[in-house]
Amino acid sequence: METALTVFSLTLSIMIVASIATTTYLVIRKKRSAGIGGALALMILSYIGTLAILVCGVFFFRQYQVPDTNLELPPDTTLTPPSSEPPTNPPTNPPTNPPTNPPTNPPTNPPTNPPTNPPTDPPEPPAPPFAPEHTGKSDPDNWNIGWDILVNGSVVGSYERPEEILFGDAESYTKLEGITTFRGNHYRTGATYGYSTVADKTLSTLWRADIGTFNGWPGAGWTGQPLIVRWDKETRAIMNLYEDKKTKDGLVEVIYATLDGFVRFYDLDDGSQTRDPLWIGMNFKGAGAIDPRGYPLLYIGSGLFVPDDDYSGLPPRMYLISLIDGSILYERSGADSAALRGWYAFDSTPLIHSETDTLIWLGENGIIYTIKLNSRFDKAAGTVTVDPDYPVKTRYSTNTGRTLGFESSPLVVDHYLFCGDNGGMFFCIDLNTMELIWAQNTLDDVNATPVFRWEKDGKGYLYTATSLQYAITPAPDDPAAEQIIAGIVYIHKLDAATGEIVWERAFPDVVLNLGVSGGVLASPLLGADGTSMEDMIIFPIAKTPTKHQGLLLALDTQTGETIWERTMDAYCWSSPTAVYTESGDAYFILCDAYGRMHLIDPQSGSTLDYVGVGSNVEASPVVFENTVVVGTRGKRVYGIKIS
Repeated sequence: METALTVFSLTLSIMIVASIATTTYLVIRKKRSAGIGGALALMILSYIGTLAILVCGVFFFRQYQVPDTNLELPPDTTLTPPSSEPPTNPPTNPPTNPPTNPPTNPPTNPPTNPPTNPPTDPPEPPAPPFAPEHTGKSDPDNWNIGWDILVNGSVVGSYERPEEILFGDAESYTKLEGITTFRGNHYRTGATYGYSTVADKTLSTLWRADIGTFNGWPGAGWTGQPLIVRWDKETRAIMNLYEDKKTKDGLVEVIYATLDGFVRFYDLDDGSQTRDPLWIGMNFKGAGAIDPRGYPLLYIGSGLFVPDDDYSGLPPRMYLISLIDGSILYERSGADSAALRGWYAFDSTPLIHSETDTLIWLGENGIIYTIKLNSRFDKAAGTVTVDPDYPVKTRYSTNTGRTLGFESSPLVVDHYLFCGDNGGMFFCIDLNTMELIWAQNTLDDVNATPVFRWEKDGKGYLYTATSLQYAITPAPDDPAAEQIIAGIVYIHKLDAATGEIVWERAFPDVVLNLGVSGGVLASPLLGADGTSMEDMIIFPIAKTPTKHQGLLLALDTQTGETIWERTMDAYCWSSPTAVYTESGDAYFILCDAYGRMHLIDPQSGSTLDYVGVGSNVEASPVVFENTVVVGTRGKRVYGIKIS
């Protein structure tokens, strides 16, 4: 019908134009032959005729126009208004059936009946920024927490970091191949690098090396994790490595600071020395760190006065050491005039924020240090330097009556630092303002470094546990009796955004024996997503139910319920370390106080194989592909092969 009307309108227009043109022509001719009067008469008659044609056309149009109300549609047909913008190139012959997919721009008035099959999964809105804040259950005022920020040695009312700290995900922490900090990264998810080939499920000794005793402390202590790195060719060339190690393609170096006052260097393949040992002359209990940018810088903290007979010796301190020539580039004592505690150890392992060149280190004196390093590494010239600014620090106090200070290592998500202290308080701190965001009482000493992960609900969670210092029963009245005190330790899952407790587990009958702590001193192992350990977390609990034994637990991360538990004849301070295959199978390594290294099946908790390493292992191992490295209190370092 629309086509017919279009043709009719065009025809009518042509007739009118033709009529006017003809009349004009005739008038001109008439004017020449018969004068003006005849010409005007002919023009008037012509215009009357044209008007008559126009009136007839309008009448015809109205007679044959079909009103919408008379349009009959087939059953179950829905009218869809046309798009306000016609297609640029409409099809010559439109298809009989409408297209299956609806138009990109929906009609202004949508059809009454919605589509039969709406999309199953609507697009998710973007995740909100991670912005922790306290609730009534995590308000620092609940424990009267005093919080001071110190800039250039003076307390200030507020602080804004000139360059904002912002950490990425765990995989982004380091550019190096290897393990460069305690538990691998700033989420502290584990000291495992690469995949292992596990066919026979056995362990065997690959190499061992002797270490010594200093200041009355032998071997490798707690947490005592070694570091492992595969240096690039150019960096090897400028280091004080032995010549055959400089030229060894793909050299993987083990770097280990231990209780005997040395930093030692080993070839992962055979345990041979890669360079001369470095004598520092302080006891190193905690794990060190290598600069994650690939700068040849080593960060180590000492844990004891030297000599260790009273507090009059050289206080513990942090060190920054050049791995080019072994020189000490910077050191800072924990005997800080701002400290509210008189114990100065640095058992905690630092983190380095690469983009802002900032060192983050926790002290057992109760101070959190952040230091702009002003570091420079010129690979071509073979030099590395630091010129640190004065630290920006915090110190704190509580009303719990418990000990201040930090032995566990800091964990960072985005620009928020999370840490637990010796009195059981757990903190969230904004690194860009140094303000305390929330606090939570986890009820006892937090020695074990916590672990963090983002979970399927889009939220971040922390897993932490306590050792036994305060949640104890009274000591025996008989002074001659062995001082074995029983108590409770706790495992918590915390909401990282609010500090609220998601779930809590309590474990009684843990022993504090002659001042040697029981409970959780090992950092937990959180199973990696996509492996057979996903949604599982492993905790060893030391000295339960007796002073020699321990409990090994696998918990469901969502509920906190026990998946399995195993009583160990020897307790463990050493942290469990994962072994992953490329296909996603998972196992873990666990070392105990009787000097055994176990390869354990995480589905059942059973030992698949073990190897003896001679004496108590307090240190935490690292796994580099198919090799495990750990030191013992028996003055040896072992390389163990996984087969």
